[in-house]
Amino acid sequence: MFRKSLISFSLFFLLFCLSFGRVTSVDYGVYEEKVRVVFRLSQQRDFKVFTLSDPRRIVVDIFGETSVEKLKLPSFIKAKIGRHRWGIRIVLLYPEFSSLKYFYLRNPHRIVLDIYKEKRGLYEELVALLKEEEKQEKDPIAELIKKVLSEPTIHEERVIVIDAGHGGKDPGAIGYGGIREKDVNLAIALLVTEYLKRDGRFKVILTRKGDYFVPLHKRAEIALRNRADLFISIHSDAAPRRNPRAKGTQVFALSYRRAIEKKYQILRSKRYAKLVLGEAADIRSSVVRRVLADMAIDVTLRESVYFARTLASELKAVLGRDVHFKGINRAGFAVLKTPGIPSVLVETGFITNPEEAAKLRNPVFRRKVAWAIYRAVVRYFYGDDFGRRLVKYK
Repeated sequence: MFRKSLISFSLFFLLFCLSFGRVTSVDYGVYEEKVRVVFRLSQQRDFKVFTLSDPRRIVVDIFGETSVEKLKLPSFIKAKIGRHRWGIRIVLLYPEFSSLKYFYLRNPHRIVLDIYKEKRGLYEELVALLKEEEKQEKDPIAELIKKVLSEPTIHEERVIVIDAGHGGKDPGAIGYGGIREKDVNLAIALLVTEYLKRDGRFKVILTRKGDYFVPLHKRAEIALRNRADLFISIHSDAAPRRNPRAKGTQVFALSYRRAIEKKYQILRSKRYAKLVLGEAADIRSSVVRRVLADMAIDVTLRESVYFARTLASELKAVLGRDVHFKGINRAGFAVLKTPGIPSVLVETGFITNPEEAAKLRNPVFRRKVAWAIYRAVVRYFYGDDFGRRLVKYK
């Protein structure tokens, strides 16, 4: 009888170990604007992320895990671990955070949290303004502070806006043999969208899905309204008739001078400020709005250049000798003026050059360009291990 019980218990324990496991490690990286925390799991798990207030904290429920083997966190983040029948609950106490993004990676399995820090100087300024106007019954600044501090924004999907340049009544450049830029741009944009959707980790939005006209300001507005994490505008270059052999692929990011112009547009236009700054646009203080506008533009400049470098690297790696790469440049294109959203414009080739026009007509070359853009997006968000989970090139 004892032997049967022992065998039954052993089988039960074996099944338990197979169905439950452990978080093998918790690592982190501290960056200028965020802290990244990575939970490495024993196998694929369901999980849930949410926030609580009083005190402010982040909760990660991992179903099926029973313990945490190595917990490594920065000194300013405290953690508590609770064990339950369904798995474990990890609570992170970090009052400084303002927003949170999270996603799941496989091979190896891990949960990634990007915890964005508050701009303390900004809130100190807001509090100072609040004290000056404390006689008012209801102050919009106070309401803003209360909402930001108690209701952090949580995002799960990465939103990518793909912009096919020109369209409809605007054909763009007419290239060698009558090839139209608007058709090339849309074909590549649809292929990039195909890769991103097959990948499954991104929400993809096209500024146009067919041959119709979309004004430039509307394209940027689509990115702003959808709170995009990345904006990619696809074009084909053209040269005057006197220079039909001009060639090359290049990537553009926003210039500093044009960025400053856009900052002042945020400050002057209530409608545009609402798109960029959200509820903060209702603040009456011009000083505070200027600080917020500076923050939005700063992100655009820095991150746009970072993504441009990533995209340039992938275009050179994938296309190789198929293109003459002309490097990264800064420009003031209207579609790049998306404050707070990293934005680039890629000129895939010279449509007026007979050789490059032939390549741009070729479905294989278009797919290579799209594959390079897709790889750059994944690498931008997922770092050096991006190649572990790429959809197949076909």
